[in-house]
Amino acid sequence: MTEVTTANAPTVTYPVPSATLVPQLPALVDPVSTEIATLPLQAVEEADYPLSARTGEPQRPGVIFGAIVAGWVSVATTVGAFAYWWWQAASVTGFHGSARLLGWFGPDPVSWAAVALVVVVAALGVLMVAAAGMVAYNAWAGNGWIRLGSLVGLAVTGVSFLLSWFFSAAMVPLAVAALLVWLPSAGRFFAAMKDLHTPRPRVVPTTGIRYGRQPLIGRTDVG
Repeated sequence: MTEVTTANAPTVTYPVPSATLVPQLPALVDPVSTEIATLPLQAVEEADYPLSARTGEPQRPGVIFGAIVAGWVSVATTVGAFAYWWWQAASVTGFHGSARLLGWFGPDPVSWAAVALVVVVAALGVLMVAAAGMVAYNAWAGNGWIRLGSLVGLAVTGVSFLLSWFFSAAMVPLAVAALLVWLPSAGRFFAAMKDLHTPRPRVVPTTGIRYGRQPLIGRTDVG
C-alpha cells in the first residue's frame, strides 16, 4: 500500500499493483536466429550407409574413385591414339599403315573412298571416347545400371581392333573400371544412391488464374 498526503486533505491510500495482476504479454518479436533455413536431407534407402557431411549424399568409396580415374584414363588414351593416327594419316606414305581398316581396303589416299574411311575411323574413335566417358560419369553419379553398362562400353571399345594397337590400349583401363564397379563396396554405394534417383511426381501447373482487376461478382448496381 502507498499513502499519499496533500495539504489540507486527508491521507489517501492507494494499493500497489501486484505483479500477478499485470498481464504477461507474449513477445511480439522472436529472438533473431543466426541459422540458415535449409530443407531436410532426402532420405537414403540404406540408413546405415555413411553420408557426406558436405553434400548429404552417400560417401563414394575408393573403388568408385578408381573406376572414375580408370574411365578418364581410357578417354585420354583414345584421344592420344586418335592424335597419333591423324598425324600418320596426314602423309601419303603413312596413310595405309595408320589404321588396319585403311590397310585392308587400301584406297587411294586422294580418293573419296579414302575420305569415307577416314570419317569411319573418326566415328569409331568418338564412339570409344563416349563409351569410356559414360562409365566414368555414371560411376560418379551412382547409377547402378552402369555395372552392365561398363560391360557394354568395354564391348564397344572392341572396335579398336579395326584401328590400331594404340586404340586397343584404351581397353585396359576401361576393363579395370568395369571390374571396380562390380565390387561389393561399389554395389552398396549404388544401392544407397538408388533412393536419391527415384523419379519425383510431376507438378501439374495451375491454369485458369486471372490477373489484374477482378469482376464484381454479385453486384447488380454497377452498370
